[in-house]
Amino acid sequence: LEEVEVAGWDRPGYLAAGARVPRRVTAAALLSPFDPLVWYRPRALRMFGFHYRISIYTPAAKREHGYYVLPVLVDDELVGRADLKSDRRSGRLLLQHAHVEPGHAGRADELAARVAPLLHEAAAWQGLGEVAPTGVGTWGPALAARL
Repeated sequence: LEEVEVAGWDRPGYLAAGARVPRRVTAAALLSPFDPLVWYRPRALRMFGFHYRISIYTPAAKREHGYYVLPVLVDDELVGRADLKSDRRSGRLLLQHAHVEPGHAGRADELAARVAPLLHEAAAWQGLGEVAPTGVGTWGPALAARL
């Protein structure tokens, strides 16, 4: 590992020796709560300003973003959160809550265009026929329009 300086950090970061830093990252993914990018919560907060907790042990009335919240990665930023539930009886993937992070609210429509295909892909690999927005959240209307 090499010690590196990261703009905005008050301590050093580390990079694999000889690693190349790409000029641009192009990616989109729904992340599991156990994804290496977010499982160590202090790092997600430090690197992305992303305060993250799954809420499976939080009483429903106190949940901010849903029950089993998946962080949403677009390019090199964590831009939102989605709470999904498989409803096998109806054959639908329920989008119970969708939240775009405050710093990305002005990009909600653009980001929804990138994330809607991920939701359809998640439904398909679970053998579900459609994605149904059923809940609330700051990102709900933009995603519903794309689904």
